[in-house]
Amino acid sequence: MAVGSALLVSALLPVVANAGPYKVKNLQAISAGPSLFPAGCPGAFHDSEKPTGLETEPAITVNPVNPRNIIATWKQDVSAAFNARDDLVASSIDGGKTWQRSTIPGLTRCTGGTSDTASDPWVSAAGDGTVYFGGQSGLTSTDPLPLIAIVASHSGDGGHHWATPTTVAPRLGGNETPAVTGSPTLAGHAYMAWANFPPPQTFPPPWANTVSFARTTDGGITWSPPVLVDQPGPFAIDQAPRIRVLPNGTLVAIFARGDLETGLAGIWVARSLDEGQTWQPAALAGAFPLPLDEVFDPETGEQLPQPGFPSSVVAPDGTVYVAFEHSTAPDAGEIGVLSSRDGGLTWSSSTLPGVSAFAWEPVIAVDQHGTVGVIWYDLRNDRPGDGMTSADVWFAHSKDRGASWRQTHVAGPTDIRTGGTPAQNRFGEYQGLAGLRKGFAAAFGLAAPQAQDGQTDIFFARIGPGDGDDQDDDTR
Repeated sequence: MAVGSALLVSALLPVVANAGPYKVKNLQAISAGPSLFPAGCPGAFHDSEKPTGLETEPAITVNPVNPRNIIATWKQDVSAAFNARDDLVASSIDGGKTWQRSTIPGLTRCTGGTSDTASDPWVSAAGDGTVYFGGQSGLTSTDPLPLIAIVASHSGDGGHHWATPTTVAPRLGGNETPAVTGSPTLAGHAYMAWANFPPPQTFPPPWANTVSFARTTDGGITWSPPVLVDQPGPFAIDQAPRIRVLPNGTLVAIFARGDLETGLAGIWVARSLDEGQTWQPAALAGAFPLPLDEVFDPETGEQLPQPGFPSSVVAPDGTVYVAFEHSTAPDAGEIGVLSSRDGGLTWSSSTLPGVSAFAWEPVIAVDQHGTVGVIWYDLRNDRPGDGMTSADVWFAHSKDRGASWRQTHVAGPTDIRTGGTPAQNRFGEYQGLAGLRKGFAAAFGLAAPQAQDGQTDIFFARIGPGDGDDQDDDTR
């Protein structure tokens, strides 16, 4: 269910020249190369239907102990019906110039485990340098729903080697959209949040949907029993929860909700003052009418991507930012930004200037200098009748807390028709962006003509100041 959209009434902000130009460096395909699973995964359910070289849904993190250590993850060999063969990880120790791919032992049958599939990969580097992985691992042969476990792993060497996954939540139908967050201040602490809901297209309401939380205090060796964060009404679905840590240690859970009873969609925020042991009631950051229908490509009749996963980050000054999508027609869309300067208690809303075409999957991050960055896809350069649906990756940055923005073209055009299926949102449900000391590390999917191995590849880009203002560039 798409839940991203323009929240409240938003004024279009001007683009100003004093933001300064940014440029793209080190653009490269980090997933390209010989398959790590040349024989597939024998014994996995419907393994033959998982196309080699179709990669989607990247996440990325930067190690605060060594900012030249960048870690990305993504879904590998993805089938629309039976999900991925496995999740892969790539790590760099030279600021993104070179990369090494690795696997997580025991995550699926591909790497010695018992699960048919993996999905929803996420990585987060904690303040002590431990890199955490979170995701799904499950069986797709079960009926009526796949039995999916929420699992976590950890790496002590910057993402080169990984521990066998620990089960955070046991296999259960409906476990979805997990994400892990390493603590920026408490050594050995990390946090996982996930939702549980049935596919709304298959299972009509009433639903019993939940958002849950668990934590580790021993570096990922063990995880606490799940704690309930939120349970909406029987005609609502919560999805894509993410845990953010405020400078005072307060945890903030940010997630999307679609409510059929009220006819509203929105972004909700819950707070915990005791490191996730208990949670205050979730509060609405903003609401808007639920979309009446999906948006379709007028040339192909296929659904255009609109997964509706909000992206969030906490800036060094404690400001919380959330980016979200709102596209209403093939030629009409917005990227919105929510911000809170009081720890998520009150919110203001705006939209990125210069985005008018269909747009989706915004990701927001903040670098150590407080510059806010957002990447997203949009169709502004698509040309009807050329046999392609052309998308570009764009970046916007603000040095004044979102009062003004300046855009940079990152990559494309790429033909999304040659990517994953419409059900896979072509490149998955999210992309990755992380702040560096100055600038940003981005991970995103591209299809033809950029993809080198298979239908799609995962690309890395370093995006930073292009006016010589990069004396502390992490990639040097």
